[in-house]
Amino acid sequence: MISIIYYYYYLFYTRILPDDQPHLTVVFTLSVSESFLINGIINLICTKFFCYPLNKWTMIGILLLILLMNYLYFNFNRRDVIVGNKPKLLGSHILSILITLLFFLITASFMFWGPIYTQLLLNSHCSK
Repeated sequence: MISIIYYYYYLFYTRILPDDQPHLTVVFTLSVSESFLINGIINLICTKFFCYPLNKWTMIGILLLILLMNYLYFNFNRRDVIVGNKPKLLGSHILSILITLLFFLITASFMFWGPIYTQLLLNSHCSK
């Protein structure tokens, strides 16, 4: 699934919004998307069960760890294979685009509703 998302991010940065270094831009964008999701989930769990939201340095550390892992994984092992294979979800180009767009919208939404929900948890659950 991640290779499909990588490939369609790559297509975006080569066809829609051309970039000089599309692979590096894709690794960075994919890492940011994944870190929004992972940081959001960890933040909500920590707030719900321990009444302690993550601080910004922990979130930045998670982003840097994901960025390093994605860079090593895609740049040394898989990027040319993924682009060469042109992966599709269930053989459908449209379905693959929709899943990639949905992934991006969900992960980006964590940036907006995550802090609001965390604050609500802190005010209601942790103030008792």
